Amino acid sequence: MNFQELLNKAKKLQTNAYVPYSNFRVAAIVILKDKREVTGVNVENASFPATICAERTALTQVITLGYQKDDIEALFLITDSNSLGSPCGICRQFMAEVMPMTAKVYISNINSKDEKDIKIVKVQDLLPFAFISESLKGNSK
Repeated sequence: MNFQELLNKAKKLQTNAYVPYSNFRVAAIVILKDKREVTGVNVENASFPATICAERTALTQVITLGYQKDDIEALFLITDSNSLGSPCGICRQFMAEVMPMTAKVYISNINSKDEKDIKIVKVQDLLPFAFISESLKGNSK
């Protein structure tokens, strides 16, 4: 995985974000095991709950294209933050549902210049004790 190439793509992709309220641009690139890249940006709405984050935009496209959870290798994220801006709680829950818990998440920001400026975590580290499909199963008494 070429981090510099992904970082450059993500920075360019950020310009597509629709952010008339916060001016906080976020872009996500999902890397699939077949090396296809699926992108997303945040899209705001005056009715703030209707806003969708870049991570969910990209991941819903992955599903729409017919890919499954196990087809996802990683997610690359960039934010307008000066410090590393990790996914919000809703995105963390969404990622725990549609990505492998061991998939890597690469977190970068506007100050990231190369691989050393990127934080790498796994989905399971973003949402410990996640509420997932197995959580819905009753006990077998």
